[in-house]
Parts: sequence; structure tokens; C-alpha cells
Amino acid sequence: MIVIESKYSKIIRLGVNSNYSSEQNKRIQLLNTYALIWMHFTILFPLSDYLTKDVDSVVINSTIAQLTTFTSLIIVIVLNRYAFFKVARFLWIFTAFLNFFCFSIYILPGMYMEYYYLLIPGIALSLYTKNTIPWVIVFLCFVLFLTPYFFIVVYPVDYVERMEVPAILGVFLSLFFLVNYFKKNNIENEKKLAVAYQKLEETKKSELAHLQLKSLKAQMNPHFMFNAMNSIQSLVLKGDKNEAYNYLTKFSLMIRENLNMSEKSFVFFEEELSLLKKYLELEKLRFKDDFEYQLFEVENMETVKIPAMIIQPFIENSIKHGLLHKINGVKKLEVFFKLEEEVLVCVIVDNGVGVVASEIINEQNDDKQASFSTKAIEERLVFLTDFYKTDIGFKYLPTDVGTKVEVKIPYVKDNYSY
Repeated sequence: MIVIESKYSKIIRLGVNSNYSSEQNKRIQLLNTYALIWMHFTILFPLSDYLTKDVDSVVINSTIAQLTTFTSLIIVIVLNRYAFFKVARFLWIFTAFLNFFCFSIYILPGMYMEYYYLLIPGIALSLYTKNTIPWVIVFLCFVLFLTPYFFIVVYPVDYVERMEVPAILGVFLSLFFLVNYFKKNNIENEKKLAVAYQKLEETKKSELAHLQLKSLKAQMNPHFMFNAMNSIQSLVLKGDKNEAYNYLTKFSLMIRENLNMSEKSFVFFEEELSLLKKYLELEKLRFKDDFEYQLFEVENMETVKIPAMIIQPFIENSIKHGLLHKINGVKKLEVFFKLEEEVLVCVIVDNGVGVVASEIINEQNDDKQASFSTKAIEERLVFLTDFYKTDIGFKYLPTDVGTKVEVKIPYVKDNYSY
């Protein structure tokens, strides 16, 4: 696994140059990453077709298209390697347009392949500094999305009549603005992080400040972001526009609240609770009726302040490693809070597969990479334990079903409520 990760890292870093700015090197690595991810699908899709379907002209045409795409993506990486980033970027986007057009019009017409056009504007935003070209790409994607309905018609008449053009335009624009908002905030946070690290080096401030910065990076959670975008795509593919809008709204509110809180060392308990609720609401939208959760709040917490962003990674781990693997029955999560003399006790209980079974599944899937956010939180808890000289940290408690983890968090009282 380590060898594979090393090879992937080398491919992703092809074209990176110390003479380039950090932003340019990031775009180069992003383009290589997009090409690598897509290359995997160009192999898996034809393989799946040959294993599960009868070989016919559709399967053959699909295989030819995927092999052509695979070759084009190799060229993208080679161009990137030899400092032709702009050409490689254009080729990747052109390949995406050509691939999606062929599949939506000729290879798999009527199979909603045009919904993949929703991915291109967001990816273009991450590859361009200015938004002029991404806006042009949004327009082209919107027109090509409508092509199989109005220009090169492949759907029945009743499908075309039910097509809500303003709603589709709204989805394109919402995704574009959401990704652009996150891009801007991410750039601003990176600048703040750079300034903060420089100050830490210059003034040798306390380790607590350093760990707070690591926590900020941990909250830029790429795993959750990827899941959220997949959930939005899934809702759109299913034609569930209302749920897609609802998800986008809640997701943008959570991102904004997350970024606001990441600046603070301590936050009011009610602020932390509000962020947890938004996160669980998103997971509820993802799992729908298969997921139930309940937060058992406590009274007289208006003045209580706790270290920011401690609880959410443990809840995410409970969902990711425990509930996600649960096959039968409703996935349930309960979070209890209790205020003791020196610490706030948070107990997270789920009815998932349990720690032992989760470790076996992850081992079978070769998923041995530890969560960076959990590591950062563990470091903060260790430091806070030494700083406050009290029992702070987390431990797993015995339970018949699922997992039960107890987290002890230090708190202070502030007379000013937010």
C-alpha cells in the first residue's frame, strides 16, 4: 500500500517546479489528480461491462471511447510533466466535453449521461486563476446538457416537455457559485495560515496556537467535501431538484459556519452544537430514511465555551467507520452531553458494525490511512490534558451493539453570550 501511494504521489507531482508559485504547483497537481482519477474509471467501466453484460456494439463502442479517453489522459500527464500545463489543461477539458458528448448522444443516449456536464465547471474553477474561462465553460456545459433534449433529440417527447430549463440553469449556477465561494475562502484561509505560520516561526508562540492552526487545516476536510459533492450529483442524477437545492443551501451554510469557527480557539457550546446539527442534517439528506440521529442537549450552557471543532471528527468517524458498513436496519446515532466539574463529557453511540469489524473491513479494503483530522484532535487533547492538568481525552466504552466513545473536553465560562 505504501509503495502504491508513493507511485501515485510521484505521478501527481509530475511538473511541479520550485520556481513556480505555490498556487501554480497546486493547479499542476490538481490536473494530474483529475487525470489519474478519471483513468481509473476508463478501466473499471469497460471491465464491468464485459463482466456483467453481453458484448454488443454498445459495449464495444463504449470500450473504444474509454480507451481513447485513457490515451488522452496519459498525454495530459506527459504534457504537464514537460511544463505544458496550459495545453494539458485545455486537453483535459476538451476530452471531458468530447467524452460526455459522445456518451450522451451516441453511445448511451437516453441514459442521463449529460448530467456529467455538471462536474466540468467546478473542476475548471480549480484550474484557472480568473473566472472568465470557467464562465464560458458553464455556458457551454449548459448548452450541451440541453442538446439531447432540444437539438439532437434522443429522449421521448414527454421527457422533453417535462424538462425545466430554468431549474437546470439554477443547478449549474448554484454549483458554480458554491465551488467558487469555497475556492475564495480556501485561498483566504491559506493566506491566513501562511501569515500565522510565519508569526509562529518569528515569535515562537505557544504550542497551543500551532495545534490550533493544524485543526484549521483538518477542518478543510477533503473527504467530507468529496462525499458532499457526490451526494449533490446523486440527487441531480435522480432528478430530485428540491433535495439538491436543499442540500446545497445547508452545505453552504455549514461551510460558512465552519470557516468562521476555525478562526477561534474557544467557542460557545451552542455554536459547536449548531455546527454539529448542520453536519448531521447533511448526512441525513445523504442517507435519507436509513439514518436517524438524536442530540441530547443539556441546560444552562449559555456561558460555556469549549475548544473549537473537537466533537465533529468523532461523529464523522462513527458514521464513516461504523454506520456506513451497516447493511441491515436503520443506522442510528445518539450524542449525549453532560457537564461535570472540570470537563464537558460527550458520549457518541452508534449501532454500526463496531470497532473490531470496522478494522477488519478497512484491512480487507486496504484502507489503512489514518484520519488526519482525528490525529490533529488527538494532539490537541494531549496538549490540553497537560495544560489543564485534568482528565481530558477520549476512550471507547463497552457496548453490546455498535460503538460507544466518550470524549472529555475542557471548558471555560464566559459571562458574555454570543
